[in-house]
Amino acid sequence: MKIKNPEKRLNQFWGQVDKKHIKSIAEYITGGKVLDLGCGLGTTTKYVTDLGLECVGIDYDDEVISYCKSTYPDCIFQAADAEKLPFEDKSFDTIILRDALHHFFGEADFDKVKSEIIRVAKSNARIIFFDPNVNLLLKTMRKLSAHKDEECKYETAVRIMNEMGFKIIHHSFNTVYSLPLSGGYVGINFIPSVNLLYKIVLHTENVYEWLINMLGLGRHLCWRYLIVGEK
Repeated sequence: MKIKNPEKRLNQFWGQVDKKHIKSIAEYITGGKVLDLGCGLGTTTKYVTDLGLECVGIDYDDEVISYCKSTYPDCIFQAADAEKLPFEDKSFDTIILRDALHHFFGEADFDKVKSEIIRVAKSNARIIFFDPNVNLLLKTMRKLSAHKDEECKYETAVRIMNEMGFKIIHHSFNTVYSLPLSGGYVGINFIPSVNLLYKIVLHTENVYEWLINMLGLGRHLCWRYLIVGEK
């Protein structure tokens, strides 16, 4: 399904959900140099840069990188192939794959991508996977919205992390109902443009999210997984 003008969705409730996702990632960033691998529309790179860190956002899509450069001129963006990263060995303290792992896993030569990630990661680096949590809820939403996408299940992501030699130091599940209410990039937005309502929805979701993770139900009830690995 071709998504028209996805960047406009960031001005709706999805933009607030997007920020929630980035904040969930940001607390696990270490060191001063960060690679946002598969940066998409650049919001993660922008957020990390505003934290005072050196962050490089890369994407294979030249058009996307052009949008990022014009929208966030104070950030570093570069068109690059994840199978052959244009960086020196041991360049980055943290490498983020936010909603990108499933694309690399299903659309690229993933063995090459893994090798490149390992090569550019410093000896004590962290890697962060934040990706769609493939379960019945996700599959149903994609079917209803006619959105086809690659998949990388949570269990597969854990295996990948271990294969790459990273010890998992955190894993959790994220997002209970804000994503379907926002429609993401492809669905219907059900939340009116009222900041107070945004805050109420996200605050209550954080409570339910904590409870669901405590009960061990996140694999079945949440829309995203977060896995953090460290060398």
